[in-house]
Amino acid sequence: MGVTLTIVKTDRKKVDGKYVCPIQIKYSYRGTYKRFSTKEFIEPKYWKRGMVSPRCPDYLKIQKRITTQIQKINNIITDITEEGGIPTPDLVKDYYFKKEDTQISKQPKPKSFWKSYDQFLKDKSKYHRGYTKTLITLKNKLRDFETTQKQPISFDYILYGRFEREFKDYCLDLEIPISNSTQKSTTKGLSNNYINKLFSNLKIFLSWCKEERIITELKKFRTLKMVRNDVLVYLNTEEVRKMYDFKDYDYPNHYPNADVIIDYDRRGGKVYWNNKELIKDIFTFQCSVGCRWGDIHKMTVGMFKIEKGFFIWTMEKTKDKVVVPENPISLGIFKKYSKGKSLSQPLFPKYSSQKFNKHLKEIGRELGFNRLVKREIMVGGELREESKKDKFTWELLSSHSGRRSFIKNLIDMGTMDNWSIMKLSGHKSIGSFQKYVSVTKEDITKGGELYSKEIDELEQSDILNKLRKIPKEKLLQYLVEKL
Repeated sequence: MGVTLTIVKTDRKKVDGKYVCPIQIKYSYRGTYKRFSTKEFIEPKYWKRGMVSPRCPDYLKIQKRITTQIQKINNIITDITEEGGIPTPDLVKDYYFKKEDTQISKQPKPKSFWKSYDQFLKDKSKYHRGYTKTLITLKNKLRDFETTQKQPISFDYILYGRFEREFKDYCLDLEIPISNSTQKSTTKGLSNNYINKLFSNLKIFLSWCKEERIITELKKFRTLKMVRNDVLVYLNTEEVRKMYDFKDYDYPNHYPNADVIIDYDRRGGKVYWNNKELIKDIFTFQCSVGCRWGDIHKMTVGMFKIEKGFFIWTMEKTKDKVVVPENPISLGIFKKYSKGKSLSQPLFPKYSSQKFNKHLKEIGRELGFNRLVKREIMVGGELREESKKDKFTWELLSSHSGRRSFIKNLIDMGTMDNWSIMKLSGHKSIGSFQKYVSVTKEDITKGGELYSKEIDELEQSDILNKLRKIPKEKLLQYLVEKL
């Protein structure tokens, strides 16, 4: 009795100009045997000593599929034997095809990639907008790839084809529009960080498909190299205070391109804010409580009336409750925007993130936030040319810089450990928290203070010992003469 592999050299066919032969599984028992088709074909030169040669193209995939079928046959033999039966080749083959028919009947009807993705988006629509937006971005990028490369997207192409390499090549060759305060231009290639995020979201989709039994296996994607920038974009305590104290934007003051934002009190009465006034207040509020942009317009006045001395809200991204002590800036902004409102009203009026980030940079420039920051971006195996130059802090400010500022300034206080700060920021793992930690040159130079206190104390002790050996009269005489 035994299960072996055999190749049928007499049954050959031509595929892509090469002659290939089928591999079969042979089960023998007491002089009789049956063969099972594996649906695998190879060139005879890759058949060595009853096995597929490792030199055979797609060797690992072929070997994996054959091993799965052999295991299935061995399981059937074991089941028959344990039930007291005789595992004859005819009986084993009969069980084999019955199990195969049962498995086929349990499988759902095949779904196309795009129909599956639409269902996936519908299923994820209950999550926060920031998350679903990245999933929609992936869909748009895949659609663009499919159109421009004339390559239909399918599960087989992603799992078994050359999708990974071809999609990465496509992303690294894209012309990307960029703009700053003075000019508009283009650069070539999405960043490695952006591409890795696309593949991360694709992996989430494929995992969902496996759970839904649309596919049976997953695909591992290689991560592109990224640059770790030690100094992140944040405002230090002095800069946050300077922005908070700046009143030239406050309504009814006027400035170039000023835009009046209308808010409402509990009676429906109109309240006016200038747009840059609102932006600087929202941003310094983020710097004071550590919330994300996605939390800002979900916050109501009542969320901060739960416990005196604390701001308490539920994070939109994680749905976790966060408790942060109030400070002069967060309390001042809360009082300003909650005045006259009911507990159910939003704390801040609506404002788009695109306009927010654009005008935040303008505010940073006008306030002179000119600390130099290096933000290198890897595209393929090279650094993006324009990212090699240091930039002013104001050029890189965005809504997320507020959360970074909150964490960095708490660390710089030197009175809280990382776990306590993570409690305030809502981070659950040290890995995700570390992405917000900025390490400046000043932080590194603090290492020079190591052991200095002990050395100073030793020097003082040595001096005192020497002074004790000098007669008091001579010491007093010396001090009188010198003083």
